[in-house]
Amino acid sequence: MNGLGLNDKDDGLDQGASPDESGPDQPVFSASSYQPESSAESARNMGLGYAAGITFFATIAFMLFIGWGADLILGSKPWGMVGGIVLGSVIAFIQFFRITSRIYDKPKDMPAVKPLTPIDEDHERL
Repeated sequence: MNGLGLNDKDDGLDQGASPDESGPDQPVFSASSYQPESSAESARNMGLGYAAGITFFATIAFMLFIGWGADLILGSKPWGMVGGIVLGSVIAFIQFFRITSRIYDKPKDMPAVKPLTPIDEDHERL
């Protein structure tokens, strides 16, 4: 014992429990129904992630360019660029959330999830 309670061998064990009994290292739930996603699904998600990042940057850059052009034409030196950045940021965040929300959606060809509650003959679900 080092006086601080660190590195104590009996931390977390009850008085009667032996170290080889199942403890906090054992999983609480069974993950036997877990199936890792396929390589096609991983590629789809990666593509959507890249598309979200590129769209975010390109939208802001495009609106910045439009604002710079408006500054040249209208003579309102910094305000066209500021407006372009603000408007581009708003549009970019909307597009970013639209694209990234598709990452968590299942594709249409994926099978439906089985319900956790049993189905009764008289009722659709209990």
